Amino acid sequence: MPDSTKKLVAVAAAVTLILSGCGRPPSKTDQAARLLAPAQVDTSDGLRIDGELVADRQLYAAAKKSKVVFYSAAGKEAEDLTVARFTAETGIKVELTRLPNNKLAERALSENGAGKLTADAIRLTDPRVARKFEQAGVYAPYRTPFHDLLEKQGSLTSPAFFTGYYFVNAVGYNSALVTDPPKQWTDLLDPRFKGELGMVAITTGGTLNALTRFQLETFGPQFLQREAQQKPRIFNSTSTHVDALARGEISIGPVSFNNAFAAEVAGAPIKLLVPEDGVSASQGPLGLTKKGTANPAAEVFANWSLSRSGQRFVGAQGFVPVRTDIGPVKTGDYQLPSANSPKFHLLTEAGFAQYARSDEQLWKDTFGFIG
Repeated sequence: MPDSTKKLVAVAAAVTLILSGCGRPPSKTDQAARLLAPAQVDTSDGLRIDGELVADRQLYAAAKKSKVVFYSAAGKEAEDLTVARFTAETGIKVELTRLPNNKLAERALSENGAGKLTADAIRLTDPRVARKFEQAGVYAPYRTPFHDLLEKQGSLTSPAFFTGYYFVNAVGYNSALVTDPPKQWTDLLDPRFKGELGMVAITTGGTLNALTRFQLETFGPQFLQREAQQKPRIFNSTSTHVDALARGEISIGPVSFNNAFAAEVAGAPIKLLVPEDGVSASQGPLGLTKKGTANPAAEVFANWSLSRSGQRFVGAQGFVPVRTDIGPVKTGDYQLPSANSPKFHLLTEAGFAQYARSDEQLWKDTFGFIG
């Protein structure tokens, strides 16, 4: 067996042991506390977290009698941690249903059309679907206490939904296989990574549209062409992509930052790079349904999501907070750029409308992808 194959097998075996775990795993609440120290919660007059009012006395008293039914297209690990953190700080329970963005959209639109939508709050990964939800009446207008701030910062999306945080793509690599770490985006094109590069198909969702547009605008179409020459392995989901990177089936690639960071925290031999050229970003829309606007627990969930505490926690997970007034938030040892940094390259809703279709076709043609 060649040395490279032996190394690959060893990495895969080690990661299998790490990810399968031994003994009783820590609770999601404990894991959340390891990412970011617990906040200061004051319930003497409503709900105040780290000095910021999240719910007044009347709203909080009513919210504690209910629960939040939450649909999300974001990664399950991230949402499990977010839900655990929210419940720990508010005492309010959440019932989570996680589906891929397209499946979630089908379900929510179908349930809404039949008058049987059970969700109170829905998080998506594509602003185009969020706009459809608004037009179809899936999302209902709700104004959090922080909407004036978002409007002032220029990040208020719509009366019916808002950006809860931004999804980010950067560079990830298997530290057991890559002994000379990459330093910039163009290192993905290094001949030593031919056949070892892994990528997620652009058809997977809005975060990949954002990545492709960033690469085209920053490096030009030749960047995609040279990536294709690396004979990359193409994945249909961010989770399987990160799993393959952790197991050493690929050694490097553009990655969903929060998913790759979660794997690193779990013990996988993954390291991340935030290149000087910056990172690609896309919106993570969050909104309440008509049912949710009548549920005090869902109102508190929306408020908390934009609170200083909620925003700092998503930052600690590897997303970029939408609020730019909360100061820098580290993701482990990494520092992602804030939403108002020139290194933060956001594909806006207008950008999706202008470029998504043509970029998807260019990407498919370049990589010979049918799907």
